[in-house]
Amino acid sequence: MTMINRRLVAAGLLLAAVPAHAQPAPRPAQAPAPADPVAALRAFYAKPGRASVNPFLTPRLRRLYTEQQARSRRAGEVMPGLDFVFACGCQDSDDDYQTRNVYRVVSRDERKAQVAVTLKLFADQSETQVVTFDMALENGRWLIDDVSGASGDISWVLSRLLQMRE
Repeated sequence: MTMINRRLVAAGLLLAAVPAHAQPAPRPAQAPAPADPVAALRAFYAKPGRASVNPFLTPRLRRLYTEQQARSRRAGEVMPGLDFVFACGCQDSDDDYQTRNVYRVVSRDERKAQVAVTLKLFADQSETQVVTFDMALENGRWLIDDVSGASGDISWVLSRLLQMRE
């Protein structure tokens, strides 16, 4: 009887181990994709200052940005769209201006969103400005597809600036 119990226990252990081998290996942990366009923009503004913007851009906008950078290098001068920081629509700001950002979803559907970001570039000044991001959901991630803003009489759209040649 003892021999039968041992065989049953051994068989049970063997059967219990078989499904474990059939299961796929766990996938490495990945950072979850931002669930909404505002979360994606918060991550964009939280990136270190010198970090590339490319991971946050749609392939279309990344291509325009990269092509304009190449033209700028060939010309030996700064080309339109590269002569200011599009994230703030500025050339100068406090180092931590992005901590004061106010986000507002202007429109959103399953694939596209528009988010207005109100920026206060300097803590000791009352002026604010608004930069608007056109976001696209691509491969489960919200990416920046275009950016626009205005300062005084001058309005700009990043994709148009990136296509300009001087």
